[in-house]
Amino acid sequence: MTHSLADGYLNKSKAYDSARPCYPSQAIEFIHRQLDLSCDLPVLDVGAGTGILTRQLASTGMPIIGVEPDEQMLAMARANTAATNAKFRCGTAENLGLAQDSVSALVCGQSFHWFDPGKTLSEFRRVLATNNPVFLVWNIRSPDCDEFHRAYERLLRDQFERYEETLQIDRCLEDRIQKFFVGPIEERTFLNSQQLDASGLLERTMSCSYAMLPGTAEYRSASHALSVLYQQHRQKNGVSLSYQTRVVYGRI
Repeated sequence: MTHSLADGYLNKSKAYDSARPCYPSQAIEFIHRQLDLSCDLPVLDVGAGTGILTRQLASTGMPIIGVEPDEQMLAMARANTAATNAKFRCGTAENLGLAQDSVSALVCGQSFHWFDPGKTLSEFRRVLATNNPVFLVWNIRSPDCDEFHRAYERLLRDQFERYEETLQIDRCLEDRIQKFFVGPIEERTFLNSQQLDASGLLERTMSCSYAMLPGTAEYRSASHALSVLYQQHRQKNGVSLSYQTRVVYGRI
């Protein structure tokens, strides 16, 4: 039986937390400036994973709750978050488990593409007590900015049987975004990057939903290919993965 691609995150909480990039401080500050938090209700980070975005938003001082369905991810988020203004709870975008009109804003980092848009829209409208915009945020890897990134993209296509499924999700995303918001949609992009050594590149790659866990033939093959790629393209400080951080926002 073929499992949902989202199930590929099972048992990857440690790798996800250590290998995934943070968001640029300029993007965090931009989101914070757009929000009216005068009602003193918390902000929700929906699909919070291990709390990467939650912690960054909490650093602005806003009260925030990370909502995440994966128990391992949730445990990692709680263990690695010291900020007293950040809390976590189990829930999904379609069933947040919160009271009506109980939150001031909603932010989704690296997660909206996994949601059921119609059910999520109804649930977001139910809990949102303000006219604040909803923010959808992604760190999007740059696939062709130089030869290393082009070679890395070829490796992903060659080594991972389910990588094409993620590209199909990406191709459907714009239509899902357009149908989700009411009225104008605005967007900002910010530059971001990760400096990685050989083990960091391996962990970053294997933290993805399409990657198999250690012990499989696919993992062994991809590990070897990544090692070769790293040696071919390493600089003094390893390799750098470049991203554009995309911030899409509008009202619902």
